[in-house]
Amino acid sequence: MRSIVYYLMCLAHRLAKKAVKQDRDPLSIRFVDITEKEITENQTVFLEIGSSDETGESTKEEVKISELYPVENAVPLGSNCHLRSSFAQGASSKNERQHLAGSFSPDLWREFIDGASIPEGFRNAGLKYAGYIASGRNSWCLPSWIWTNAAIVRYLCAVGHIDQARCVGDKLLSQQENDGGWVVRSDYTSSAEVPVIAPNDSAYIANNACLELYEKTQQIKYLEAAERCADWIIETARPDGLVWTGLNRNSGEWLKSHTIVDTGFTAGLFAKLFLLKNEARYKDFLERFAHQFVDLFFDPQKDGFATSIDRKNRKVGGRFARGQAWALEGLIPTFKALRSEWLRNIIEANLESLLRHQLPNGAWPYNLDRPYYGEDCKGVPVIAKAMLDWNVVNGDQGLAEPAQRAIDWCKAHTALSGQARGGIFSFNLEGAVVHNLYTKTAFVYSSAYALECLGILHSYE
Repeated sequence: MRSIVYYLMCLAHRLAKKAVKQDRDPLSIRFVDITEKEITENQTVFLEIGSSDETGESTKEEVKISELYPVENAVPLGSNCHLRSSFAQGASSKNERQHLAGSFSPDLWREFIDGASIPEGFRNAGLKYAGYIASGRNSWCLPSWIWTNAAIVRYLCAVGHIDQARCVGDKLLSQQENDGGWVVRSDYTSSAEVPVIAPNDSAYIANNACLELYEKTQQIKYLEAAERCADWIIETARPDGLVWTGLNRNSGEWLKSHTIVDTGFTAGLFAKLFLLKNEARYKDFLERFAHQFVDLFFDPQKDGFATSIDRKNRKVGGRFARGQAWALEGLIPTFKALRSEWLRNIIEANLESLLRHQLPNGAWPYNLDRPYYGEDCKGVPVIAKAMLDWNVVNGDQGLAEPAQRAIDWCKAHTALSGQARGGIFSFNLEGAVVHNLYTKTAFVYSSAYALECLGILHSYE
C-alpha cells in the first residue's frame, strides 16, 4: 500500500513540475550504451564526431573501448543513432515488478556486489558499477563513480578477504592523480561530460580503501597514497576550512556554485590519519573542517543537516536521509579522534532526530521533511552503520535495535531474482544521478554497508 501511495505522490509531483516547466533542463547530449555488436575485432567502436556534413554523411572516428564505458557514454544529441540510448530523458519510468518472492540470504548482497563488475576491456574495468536501475531500464549504471568502490574494499577487509580487497584497491591506486586526488565520477552539464576530481570522494577512497588496506597489510604504498590525498585536500581547501564540491578536470576550474552535505565524510580521512600518526597538521585541519561543516550545514531547529550550501553559505534544500548518514560518516570518527563534547551533542541530536523519523517498517524517507517522496534504499544501511558505529565509539546507546529494524527492511527490499539479484531497491523521487526522476535504483555500496551491519549485529548476539 505504501508503494502505491509513493507512486501516486510522485506522479502528482511530476505533473506539477511539468506544468511549471521545471521537470528537466534541455540537453544537447544523450547517453549511449556500447554493446558487443558495435565492438570491432580491434576492440574499438566507431563514433560520430561533430555534426553531419552537407552530403548527409557523418564523420566517424574509431575509438578504443578502453576509453569508453559499457553504458552512459555522453554523445551529441542526434548523433550515433546506431547506439542504444542509456536513458530516455524525461520519459515516464515503467513500473517494474520487484522479484521479492522467496527466501533472503546475505549471499544475495555479496552476489550483487560481484555481479556489478565492469566488463574487461572497458574504461574502469576491474572496478564496479555504482548501481542498477530497475525502473524503465533494467541496467547497471554509473560506471564513472569509482569512489563507491571504496565501500567494497572496506567490507572485504572487514571479512578478511584481503586479496580481493587488494585487487580493487590497487586498481583505485593506479588511478590516483599525481597531486593526490582522484577523478571520482563524471557530472553532466546540459551540453558536456565533466570529469570531477572531488576532495570529499577522494577522501572517501583514501580512508576506506587505502587506510583500510594499510591497516590490514602494512604496505606503505597505501598509507602514502592516503597522505598524498590528505595533503592535496589541505592545500586546495576553501579558505574557511571546508572543501569545494570538485574540480572540473577539463577546465581546471573549481565547482563553487554549491557545496553538498556529502563533503562531511571528508573528516573521516583526517580523523583516521590523526589516530594513526598523531600529527598536528591532521588534527588542525580536522578541527577546523568539523567546526565549519557543523556551523554551515547543521540546523539546530531541526537537528539535521541541510542538503547543501550556496556560494554565500546559505542553507539550501531539506534534510535528505542519506545526507545525515554522510555527515555522521565523517563526524563520528572525528569524535573518536577529538572527543569534543560539543560534537558529541551534535551527533546525539542528529541521531535522536533520525530515530524520530524512522518509519514503522524500519526505513527512512528519502527526504525527512517530505516522507511522501519515497524511501531511501541507499541511505538506510548507511544510517544503520552510523548508529552501530556510535554504539562502539560512545558506549552502547541502545541503537542496535533500530539498526536491526533498518537491516530487516533492507532484507525485505532485496531482489531475489534477475540480473539485479541482491540489490536493495525502493521507489523514490530521486533520480538526478541516473538522469531520470522517480526510479528504483539500488546502489552497490548499500549492499556492502548492509553486510557490514549484519556482521556487527551478529556480534551483539
